[in-house]
Amino acid sequence: MANKKFVYFVSLSSNVPYVLKKALKNAEEDNEVSIFFDLDGARVLDKRYLKIMERTHNIDLQKLMQQALDKGIKFFGCQMNVLIADGLELMDGAELSGVATFLETAYQADAVLSY
Repeated sequence: MANKKFVYFVSLSSNVPYVLKKALKNAEEDNEVSIFFDLDGARVLDKRYLKIMERTHNIDLQKLMQQALDKGIKFFGCQMNVLIADGLELMDGAELSGVATFLETAYQADAVLSY
C-alpha cells in the first residue's frame, strides 16, 4: 500500500489528545503526518500550557507530543494566531507557519481532517 499524507487542523485544545493518538497511528503505518494548530488549539504549543494540562486533566500531553515528534509528525502553529502573538513560549519541534504553508500542505494531502 502506498504511503499517504494526512493533515490535521486542530482549532480546539480539548481535541489535541484524540488527534495525537490518531496521528500517531497514521505515522506508525509509515504515512506522512502534519498537524496545524490554530485558534484555541494553538495553546498546546505553549510550554507553559503543557504543564497545566498534566496537572488539571491527568493527561501527559507533553509525552504524546514528544512521541509524535519522534515519529516525524510535523507541528505548525498559525503565525497570525492571537495567542501566539500574545507571547506563547513555542515548544521545541514546532514551527510557526502561515496560510500559504497550510494550503500547500493540504493540497498535497490525501486527507485533511479538521478537529
